[in-house]
Amino acid sequence: MSESDDRVHTVTDSPPATEVPPEEQRRALVAGMLGTGLELFDWVLYGTAAAVVFSSVFFPTFSPVAGVLAAFATFAAGFIARPVGGLVFAHMGDRHGRKRVLQATVLMMGGATVAIGLLPTYAQIGVAAPILLVLLRLLQGVAAGGELGGAVAIVMEHSPPDKRATRGALLVGGGVLGAVLASVCFLVTSLAFSRETFLAWGWRIPFVASVLVLAVGLYIRSRMQESPTYTAMAAARTLERTPILTVLHTQWRTVLQVIAVTAAQSGVASLLFTFTLGYLATFLQMSQGLSLGISVIVNVALFVSYVVGGRLADRTGRRRTMVAGFVVCLAMAFPFFLLLDTRSVPVILVAVVVLAIGCGLVGGPMVTQFAELFPPQVRVSGFSLGYQTAVILGGGLAPTIAGALAAAGGGSSWTIGFYILGMSAIGLLGLRFMADTAGPRARQVVEAG
Repeated sequence: MSESDDRVHTVTDSPPATEVPPEEQRRALVAGMLGTGLELFDWVLYGTAAAVVFSSVFFPTFSPVAGVLAAFATFAAGFIARPVGGLVFAHMGDRHGRKRVLQATVLMMGGATVAIGLLPTYAQIGVAAPILLVLLRLLQGVAAGGELGGAVAIVMEHSPPDKRATRGALLVGGGVLGAVLASVCFLVTSLAFSRETFLAWGWRIPFVASVLVLAVGLYIRSRMQESPTYTAMAAARTLERTPILTVLHTQWRTVLQVIAVTAAQSGVASLLFTFTLGYLATFLQMSQGLSLGISVIVNVALFVSYVVGGRLADRTGRRRTMVAGFVVCLAMAFPFFLLLDTRSVPVILVAVVVLAIGCGLVGGPMVTQFAELFPPQVRVSGFSLGYQTAVILGGGLAPTIAGALAAAGGGSSWTIGFYILGMSAIGLLGLRFMADTAGPRARQVVEAG
């Protein structure tokens, strides 16, 4: 793609995805799901530990509420590092191939997680412990920043157009399965030991055991084929020299739309899957095992809603499905925490499952929609720039902001309702100006510039 002043380009992936053998399509999907599964396994493992363990292990001199806030701040550090990884690996993905990116990111993410499981505590090495924790968290963030853009591109470019949103939903669904596995591992480990033993060393087991998931992910990704779209562009010598600069010059409006929608979705999802655990355990004084069990159920509900959202998006359009998801999130803004505050387990389950459905209807079609908005020469860069920038504003800061709002209100949750309401409204506004990419194989994408 040339950096011309033309406002409209016809986007076509060559060769057509329907020419890719079915077994190669399946291999690409499985490789992508395993990688995103490892990413979310590591990510949720850290988020869960931040909610229920790290305040005692790495911030023991803080008050209970302040310790949880400090642990959530280290969680946010990983989000802040994601745009760095997004920029570095996006350039690599558009210039040197999607496959190389996916091999590098899975190794970095898994290695950092195992290292966290071996990290000495504050009692053993003092302030060096939380410093090393933050550094490893930053490494996780860099890896995560490069993972999704390459995975979405390679799965999408192996898939026929009428199945892209469904397979994109399965791709992010792989991340949910990884999250479920992380929650189950943490739940089983916490139940297998006394609280003292769990805090002493039991929490480390899921982190160290992730080396097994890392080995499987590396093996599968070494066997998958490079994207046919990238291979064709490399053969035709149509690769962009500076894809990030091209995106900023020609597609900045699209990037802003992606940021708005992603910040909203990731913000609500982060509140649901990270802050809610700490809220139940710290503010409502509910048992740790119960909060972890609820996390497993929520992730199962999210996986189902991802797949349903993807299938609906292939049949009725991406944007329509995503709007429906944000409407659900908006409607749950105030009821959600009011239902949590009842301390009734059935009522809590209804609240978290309904909000998970809203997040899933947005998140299922979202990655495919975003990848299709950008021409293949800058696909990974455009996707990563918008998506990874947004997760700082949404998912990265949401638990910390919500925790501060709850603490300032003496445990009251009504202020967090306004926060959810605002994020959902931002997401709907972003979709209002975003074209729906579902349609014929060749389509016109309006570029800014």
